[in-house]
Amino acid sequence: MKWGAIFLSECQKQKKMVWILSTAGPLLVVLLLFVNLFLRYDYLMMKFAPMTSWEIAMREIFFLWSFFFPIGVTLLAAMIHFCEFQDDVWKQLLSMPVARSHIYLTKWFLLILLTGMSILVFLAGIWVTGLIFGFPEPFPILLYGEYGLYLFVSGLGISSIQHWLSSKCKNTMIPVAIGITGSVCALFLAQSEMTQYMPYASALAALPLLDTNQNIALISGLGFGIGGIALGMLEFQSKDMM
Repeated sequence: MKWGAIFLSECQKQKKMVWILSTAGPLLVVLLLFVNLFLRYDYLMMKFAPMTSWEIAMREIFFLWSFFFPIGVTLLAAMIHFCEFQDDVWKQLLSMPVARSHIYLTKWFLLILLTGMSILVFLAGIWVTGLIFGFPEPFPILLYGEYGLYLFVSGLGISSIQHWLSSKCKNTMIPVAIGITGSVCALFLAQSEMTQYMPYASALAALPLLDTNQNIALISGLGFGIGGIALGMLEFQSKDMM
């Protein structure tokens, strides 16, 4: 069975809520930005001058998105694995003539795809918001593209960790609780040199505008991403699924 067929089957198997969450979640955050600008646009333009309107919009939504982003990845990972545990089909799935590593990587790749889609929807939502408010400056595609890239790489660590936890725990609330706890503590983790590389805090280092070390997002995302997927796949191959 080819990998492409496995991936297509995995996409078809997922509930509609997975796809809705990956788009509606970012749009909800953008809606909060819209309300903020609607109420305080002139005040923000004066307070943060000489920053451009696009930079101010990014700055205003940055911390809120850095909080909700890991929570969104956490929920997506849990939902991707939920149907197997709910219908108790792990044994049936693993008895198929497909390598366990392919099954594990397929679900991980779907999570990465949904994460990337969420980031694109988020950035596109800011762009539309700027058009609605008539931002006078041209859209800084390089600035937003850089932020999106660093954000995506930082999300690799969260995705790999939550994917591993969600594949281990029959009780979906356990990985969700861990992910939400890490997200809530992200701001505190980012303030320490020892814990700023934790995957839940790395998104805070992705923004180019602030005086942050963006290498933190790269190192954390790639380190936890590669390490998490490798260790999780090794355990998945040797574990008996009940």
